[in-house]
Amino acid sequence: MNHYAHLLELIRSRRSVRRFSDRAVSREDIVRLLEAARWAPSNHNRQPWRFIVIEDQKQISQLAETISQGLSEKMDSLPAVAAQYTSQFKQYATCFANAPMLVVVLHKQPVRVSAPVLAGLKNPDLVSGEPLSVAMAVQNLLLAAQALRLGTCVLTGPLLVQEVLVGALGLPAGHDLTCLVALGYPAESPAPPRRKTIEQIVEFRNKPRRTKD
Repeated sequence: MNHYAHLLELIRSRRSVRRFSDRAVSREDIVRLLEAARWAPSNHNRQPWRFIVIEDQKQISQLAETISQGLSEKMDSLPAVAAQYTSQFKQYATCFANAPMLVVVLHKQPVRVSAPVLAGLKNPDLVSGEPLSVAMAVQNLLLAAQALRLGTCVLTGPLLVQEVLVGALGLPAGHDLTCLVALGYPAESPAPPRRKTIEQIVEFRNKPRRTKD
């Protein structure tokens, strides 16, 4: 199997896993995942990522409960039409509760000198590059996990109660939350998700043909 075929097989076989076995992930494999993550491309090689690895099951469960309570308080104030989905949303946002390991992914805040340049832009964080760089590092981590037969699930729902997370975790100064990644040996084999075709997502813009004078 050539390099491309092997890579494509990893990409296609990766799934979002929400149920994990009790089998512990070795520190050696954790370091392997982070080694893959740190070789992601980054804007001006600033490498704005930071990873907090939580291996204590009790702490992970408590964090899930804290997020669940925070989401309840926030979503109960929504109109009834939206509030009816609170229970389902909380379930997805806290599915990491029984994972043997949780990776809290952070990105550095943009350097202050760039603030005047970014002022007024619709998506300044995307222009600064920090969240995008960290997202690429997370993808490296996910593919490395798949290669090691580990299951992963990226969660952004908990970021709806960022103030709760920051208070519970005590984040390093100058960093913002990017996402959480639940990690462990999978206890399920999700079916492949439907994907749009190449024709649905790609627009080829060919060079215009020259016309004769």
